[in-house]
Amino acid sequence: MPASGEDKTWKGSDHAASLEPAELAELVRSIRLVEASLGSGVKERLPCEQACHDKLGKSVVARVAVARGALLTLDMLVVKVAEPRGVPPEDIFQLVGKAVLEDLAEDQSVTPDLVDGYGKRAKC
Repeated sequence: MPASGEDKTWKGSDHAASLEPAELAELVRSIRLVEASLGSGVKERLPCEQACHDKLGKSVVARVAVARGALLTLDMLVVKVAEPRGVPPEDIFQLVGKAVLEDLAEDQSVTPDLVDGYGKRAKC
């Protein structure tokens, strides 16, 4: 902060960059506003979004017919709006390399009970 009698127009970069108490308070207020607008960074579904998600939420489905016992590859899977709801899209990579317990038809929802060794784990 400029000392008594100093002026921001004086020669030298430190004078121009110095803040008066009111300017510092405004800077801090603006920083806090930006921090609040960024949020927590954690994505969560709001209660008002649940009905839409239940109707239009996406699931992993079979891109092609898959025979019982086949090991899943990413090329066999796709994410779509599907009924019944199946494995959530964020878990698609957990399915790769797992065996299918029953034949899957093309566009059939991949449900947890159809994949050996798949289990939704609680996120920490």
